[in-house]
Amino acid sequence: MKKILLVLFAVLLLITSGCGQNTDIPKANSAAAYVVTDDKGRHIKIAGKPVRIVSATYGTDEILAEIVTLDRVKAFSKWAGDPEITFITKEQADRVGNKVGENTEAIVALNPDLVFVSTATPDSLVKNLEDMKIPVYVAGSPKTIEAMRKKVLGVAAAAGEKSKGEALVNTMDNKLAELESKLKVIPKDKEKVVMAFSFIGAIGRKDNLLDDIFSYAHVRNGAAEAGLDQGSNALSKERIIEIDPDVFLLPTWNFDSNNDVQKYAQQVAADPAFKNIKAIKNNRLEFVSDRYRYVASQHVTDSIEAVAKVVYPELFAKGE
Repeated sequence: MKKILLVLFAVLLLITSGCGQNTDIPKANSAAAYVVTDDKGRHIKIAGKPVRIVSATYGTDEILAEIVTLDRVKAFSKWAGDPEITFITKEQADRVGNKVGENTEAIVALNPDLVFVSTATPDSLVKNLEDMKIPVYVAGSPKTIEAMRKKVLGVAAAAGEKSKGEALVNTMDNKLAELESKLKVIPKDKEKVVMAFSFIGAIGRKDNLLDDIFSYAHVRNGAAEAGLDQGSNALSKERIIEIDPDVFLLPTWNFDSNNDVQKYAQQVAADPAFKNIKAIKNNRLEFVSDRYRYVASQHVTDSIEAVAKVVYPELFAKGE
């Protein structure tokens, strides 16, 4: 009888101790409340480390995928899994299971304890969510690498993962240093002139993110040099000819199914106005995925590398 009681006691002890160590299932608001400041300067009070996060932007999707376990993300943005605009893989998107756009009802249905939106999100949607006591963090669209560092740190702080955000920024800086060690051999006067295009014309305004990406990649931004800045909308063919770019970077993302990537490239190559431009004469019509050109996360360092590899392939080992 004494042996039976000892066995029962041991079983009971194992059960109770197991319950006390159940770390696989996250508990909402398990930490103390904290306040963060979003990219609009708004102060957001969060009741505790969020475990039902909804991300409505592809940039915050990508940051979150690096700093939280995916069981804490209840929805990614509508672009998740599209390899031409996001670094979120189909497998990651499938694991999360839900995708949302800027729709109040769809977001609320997921019972989130933190929602990430962009500065382009209508104020009315943000207000609707906050009226229902749902914390909303507005993430910006950085125009520089330094601003991207701050965005990563801000998103990480909101998610209750400040140290992981710092580690991610450190990884970014290490990659930048590694790339600079390869690219610094290029003399300033030997940097290639690169002009990027969308389906409607040249892109890469002065003092915008692509402009900064080009600078880190040691290439000259042909569109900016031609006068494309925050106040202008398009460049004439005559101005493009004057700049005479060494490389054309062409679009890859047919986001609305109304454009043909290869057909557009053929049209540019066959345009008689461009026949004497170096990019055409030397067959330097290149493709860099639009997920690099419209990057909105820590992957901006990958964007710099992608541009540099296309423009200066000789500086990178085969398969690197």
